Amino acid sequence: MGSGIELFFSYSHKDEPLRDELAKHLSLLQRQGVLRTWHDRQIAAGDEWAKQIDQHLDQADIILLLISPDFLASDYCYDIELTRAMERHHRGDAVVIPVILRPVDWQSAGFAALQALPKNAQPVITWEHQDEAFLDVARGIRRVAEQRAQALPSPGSDRADQQAPEQAAQEQIPEQVPAQAIAPLELPDGQVPLGSPFYVQRPPIEADCYEEVVKPSALIRIKAPRQVGKSSLLARILAHAENQGYCTVHLSFQEAEEDFFETLDGLLRWLCASIANALGLPAQLDRFWAEPLAKKQKCGNYLQDYIFPQVNAPLVLGLDEVDRVFPYAKRASEFLSMLRAWHDARKNDPNWQRLRLVITHSKEVYGPLDINQSPFNVGLPIELSEFSEAQMADLAQRHGLDLGPRLQDVRQLLGGHPYLLRLALYTLARQRTSLDEFLQQAPTQGGPYGEHLRHHLKTLLEHEKLRQAMQTVVLAPGPVQIDDTAAFQLRGMGLIRSLGDTVEPLGDLYRYYFRDRITD
Repeated sequence: MGSGIELFFSYSHKDEPLRDELAKHLSLLQRQGVLRTWHDRQIAAGDEWAKQIDQHLDQADIILLLISPDFLASDYCYDIELTRAMERHHRGDAVVIPVILRPVDWQSAGFAALQALPKNAQPVITWEHQDEAFLDVARGIRRVAEQRAQALPSPGSDRADQQAPEQAAQEQIPEQVPAQAIAPLELPDGQVPLGSPFYVQRPPIEADCYEEVVKPSALIRIKAPRQVGKSSLLARILAHAENQGYCTVHLSFQEAEEDFFETLDGLLRWLCASIANALGLPAQLDRFWAEPLAKKQKCGNYLQDYIFPQVNAPLVLGLDEVDRVFPYAKRASEFLSMLRAWHDARKNDPNWQRLRLVITHSKEVYGPLDINQSPFNVGLPIELSEFSEAQMADLAQRHGLDLGPRLQDVRQLLGGHPYLLRLALYTLARQRTSLDEFLQQAPTQGGPYGEHLRHHLKTLLEHEKLRQAMQTVVLAPGPVQIDDTAAFQLRGMGLIRSLGDTVEPLGDLYRYYFRDRITD
């Protein structure tokens, strides 16, 4: 049988992809020797299928029911595995965890059967926020597995023999995975990957975006400073749209060379060619650019007459880091007014209702822009802020860290900045430095945030009014009032937070670093 607690997957074969996705969240427990997972795809050729299932159903410590309409429609899953699981749960010799993968008919016989489970085994509804829900399930399984492992009788051997399995399990843990981390550590580097157990949701933002993106002609505007989570949220919105059967295109304006921003024609041709490339289509730009029309008309016709007919579903266009075009005031004005025109076109042309736009940017448009031509006063506005104390504590626990009251020291330094926090927790979880050493090194040139700090320092030194405003902020003993325009821009950079009509540094990291470098 091997060591560890055994978990039995009960599921419909149509839900195998979701079973595999959930299994990824349990891989660390398996490597640690805490958990063994079993499902019917592990039955060897020639073995009796029903006998193997019966055997593992009887010996499993945890039975994971992956409930879906297909599960309830399966005679074997519903009539045999669910019934046997409930019997073992009622006897108290197994823990049953029902996880609802997809909506089911709550009036069905299947739901009535689930209702018969004890209160502590009620269904966990997961279809709206799958990644976060699977992570929660994995946490619950870890707790159950560790509790049951501790309750097992010790073998009748000496102390050294009893410690051997635990030592062997520790040897299986990768070097950079703390014993209590939910998964192997991830170096904070750009977008948080889909399915990552280190992505922190910010309710109700994700739910609002998922609800909005499926609406005809939706427009979602995500604003936040650098490295606060815009691209990570965009990726999840697009993934949600794909799960609805929509076509999606993710374009980062950071991928475009400088030359494309020098003319409106170059920018629009790059946009159209990139959309076609993402959809696996030939560009065919000359066919549309040969017409003696305005450049924005050509771009609109390209989507309406070429792209739309090629896709048989709504098209979600994710435009990441659009602020790359903002320094080119005239091109920015023309480009953004075109996006607004596409959004407004839905009123007279239902074909444009198939297009949904998701835009991310770090700064506002500082040049003149007609409010009636701007996409920034329509659609769903989303502004990402720093993590709360509860979110910080949650992320620390995912890294296997219990900082206790020292979490306040981290918050005082970093102010809940998502990227800065993730890098701190990653560094501490690898156990290459102590918390005190980290706090001391953080605001220095050679510290873990050196590149991040130098980027902001360069910006401040290039803009005298911003430098003077930030100097006032870091030298003040408490919150201070500064010029409204400077405060607006420094907030957009993520360097300060507002407290009514006054501001203060987002964290002491910026106070200590800039105090020695931008003051007169």
